[in-house]
Amino acid sequence: ATDRYSPYRKMLAALWRESPVPSLRDGESLATMASLVHVDHEGRSFAGALIERSGLAPADWLRRYLRAYYTPLLHSFYAYDLVFMPHGENVILVVKDGVVERAIYKDIAEEIAVMDPEAVLPPAVERLRVEVPDDKKLLSIFTDVFDCFFRFLAANLAAEGILEEEDFWRTVAEVTRDYQHSVPELAEKFRQYDMFAPEFALSCLNRLQLRNNKQMVDLADPSGALQLVGTLNNPIAGR
Repeated sequence: ATDRYSPYRKMLAALWRESPVPSLRDGESLATMASLVHVDHEGRSFAGALIERSGLAPADWLRRYLRAYYTPLLHSFYAYDLVFMPHGENVILVVKDGVVERAIYKDIAEEIAVMDPEAVLPPAVERLRVEVPDDKKLLSIFTDVFDCFFRFLAANLAAEGILEEEDFWRTVAEVTRDYQHSVPELAEKFRQYDMFAPEFALSCLNRLQLRNNKQMVDLADPSGALQLVGTLNNPIAGR
């Protein structure tokens, strides 16, 4: 066995993930979420092609995608204090006739965290528990979803003339409120962790890599390594 910080752990590592293919229904296909921000040599995006194939209005297509991908992230956070690192490579979308039907999260343990100090966890997954200051908890949505993925998807759709960024973020806000209205018992959590706050801290992920290209964060204290510089305006604030 090697030391937990040994460079050989990643040098010689491999990831084994269960194939989602057996779970497909008739007419369904798979795509990594990263493919949504792919743009070809003519400036056309894969997301735009899916919207065209679906026959839906762009905002309606976006709403279907958000309900499949984004709403479960909100519920995991607010109901269970459970967060992921749901960037494009970690999420597989199930698509039918150009419409995103559901999202598959198949992740490794170092990118999943339970932030509830009182949660009862089986011994085998106890290492997922982390301590994160309250003011940094929502960065799991604001940074990983809004800043690291949605802003690129929004920009691509706007550049193609498919959906203006104003309409993109308005739809995100509407889906957020739809979720909140569906679980009124979590109202106190919504007030404590406000998705519509005016701004959020800018977390500079590239600085983590530049500072230490062997280990971005200490998994026992992931928030302690964050490089926070200034703030970003929350694109759904006031909507």
